Amino acid sequence: MAIKWILPLSIPILLILVLQYRFWFDDTGVVASWQLQEQMTALDQDIAAQQVRNDWMKAEVDDLRLSDDLIEEKAREDLGFIGKDESFYIILDKPKGSR
Repeated sequence: MAIKWILPLSIPILLILVLQYRFWFDDTGVVASWQLQEQMTALDQDIAAQQVRNDWMKAEVDDLRLSDDLIEEKAREDLGFIGKDESFYIILDKPKGSR
């Protein structure tokens, strides 16, 4: 008599367990959804940081297009530019061993 009840109950219970496993742990389940949400949050933060950098670079490019002063400043800093009416002096320190 017990066999009559075990078989009809075990099939739905087994089906429920399989469906629960798929719901929680499958590639499209809840755990995978949480992981994708965390990845999206990290990517959103990265995108925001890159957007700030892009805005700064765009502003610098716009300044370079509109003003020769910034070009001259960049040339002085990066390339050692010296203007026509300017004199260049190098002041050397004395070597440490000499007086």
